[in-house]
Amino acid sequence: MSEKKKFKGPWIQRAFIMLLGVVLAVLLYWLLGFITKDIGSIRGPDFSKVQAEYVDNQLVKKQEGLKENLDDTRENIRNKRELQSILRNSTDSLQNTINQLLSIQKQSIEKELVFSEENQQNLTESQKVFLENQKQYQALNNEIAQLTKQQRKVEKDLVSVSKQVRTQRELAAAEYRSLMTRHRWKLAAWKLAVMIPIFLITAWFFIKKRTGPFWPIVYAAFIAAFVRISLIVHEYFPKKYFKYIALAVIIAIVLRLLVYMIKRIIAPKKDWILKQYQEAYDKNVCPICGKPIRTGPLRYAVGGKRKGLFLLAGQGTEAATQQPYTCPSCGTELYGKCDKCSNIRHSLLPFCEHCGNEKPD
Repeated sequence: MSEKKKFKGPWIQRAFIMLLGVVLAVLLYWLLGFITKDIGSIRGPDFSKVQAEYVDNQLVKKQEGLKENLDDTRENIRNKRELQSILRNSTDSLQNTINQLLSIQKQSIEKELVFSEENQQNLTESQKVFLENQKQYQALNNEIAQLTKQQRKVEKDLVSVSKQVRTQRELAAAEYRSLMTRHRWKLAAWKLAVMIPIFLITAWFFIKKRTGPFWPIVYAAFIAAFVRISLIVHEYFPKKYFKYIALAVIIAIVLRLLVYMIKRIIAPKKDWILKQYQEAYDKNVCPICGKPIRTGPLRYAVGGKRKGLFLLAGQGTEAATQQPYTCPSCGTELYGKCDKCSNIRHSLLPFCEHCGNEKPD
């Protein structure tokens, strides 16, 4: 074991390093967000300019003039109908007055009484006003008919002009959408042009340096860049394309993890193997095949992994000193003599527990 020993440090120090790593990831995410936000603030096409190119301004003014004319005509018709209503009420009142005076006149003739000049004058004036109201009412009817005819003509012209303006505005909106689509693609290209190199650099460091001493920095930078570029892709790419991109990325990650785990089994790293050996020795089983170790006092142990081990009574005093031991199942030497102190040591672990001598690779 020629590699230097790795000291993990106190747990509180490790926890603080992880916390700082999370804070660094958030800060880097914000920094990348500021960069992409500044790129996204680039102004796109102006809708008013696009509309001015497609919509005839004279036609729009004509449409507005027709709307005002239509509103004025409707208001004029409404006012004249209100006058008609007032005349109708006045005429109805006069009709009642005339009927009452005629009734009085008829009663006076039947009873051979004198119909007063005042009543006669009132009857004459009421009839005169009644006829005048009728003339005014009919004149208002004629005016309303003319205004209604004018209203229908204005409405017809307004429909025709509005249809032309609507068609022009639809063309302007279609052109604006096309320009906005191109602008969005430009923004996406600029953002990706900035983010892809950053992501590739962080990915390279993640692949090469993720197990090094500065792994929190590597993880923070990679996660921040990965999340930010994922949001850019989600924002600008259509959903029907994004789902394939996201699925391809997930499949790539799963395949990478699967290949990594298979390689760990086929050609495991030294630290991982050493950890397995340590756990197996602590459980008193063979690190290679898992058969229980029966050496020293454990030779007389009974039971299994689940039930626990129990020493048979009276057998613990035998074989007080350990002897070299080879697994009877797989033939692996588990305990052997130390080259330096000649004491029995763990054959698969790097250091002798008696003298600390390191076993050569």
